Amino acid sequence: MLYIFTEIESVSELDLAGLWPLLSEQRAKRVDRYRYFKDRKLSALAYILLRYALIEEKGLDEKIEFDFGPYGKPFIKGMPELQFSLSHSASGVVCGLANTPIGVDIADVDLRNLDCIKSAMHPSEREIIRSSDDQARAFARFWALKESYLKYIGTGIDSSIACLNFSLFDENVFDYRLAKMQVINNEKSVITAYCAELLPVKTLTKIDLFDFLIGEKHLGKLALA
Repeated sequence: MLYIFTEIESVSELDLAGLWPLLSEQRAKRVDRYRYFKDRKLSALAYILLRYALIEEKGLDEKIEFDFGPYGKPFIKGMPELQFSLSHSASGVVCGLANTPIGVDIADVDLRNLDCIKSAMHPSEREIIRSSDDQARAFARFWALKESYLKYIGTGIDSSIACLNFSLFDENVFDYRLAKMQVINNEKSVITAYCAELLPVKTLTKIDLFDFLIGEKHLGKLALA
């Protein structure tokens, strides 16, 4: 399933403090390394969304820690068979959980990102972006497609990103190489998921997330886990 949380602005420092006991020591240290609250919040929420997904789908109610592949792709320590992918941006946090390899991404619709058009886009993609009525969204779509694919294969972003060419695909669901790509357009972002199977989408509100994790149903259980 693909889990989406976009109510980023509604999460306060007090909210983050309430979620803090749900973070593993490893994740808490990573969150603490960020200087700005907005970055700490996004890093924490990505982990929290994964915990939600693992409880919802797998009944796995414990703090998990990560190991990393040779290119930095994370997997759950002691449980490499669990396939997941995380992404966050200024506009939201996304978590994909599947039975097969998966890559997800969320890209902000932001004109400032066009500064990367030459280094990140194939020439055919550049033409489409420059002729688009919404250049920021066109760029975000191509970027998210590339990111989710590269996360799927486990390499992450490198200089080869401009060699990938998605200019021939304008559908929101399509077959690409080894698997299926799906695209979700939000007001401020483009979200993509690349996986062997099409994923059901679950968009969570702040109330959904907080009530499930630290509401009465789990109070005293998760908060101290």
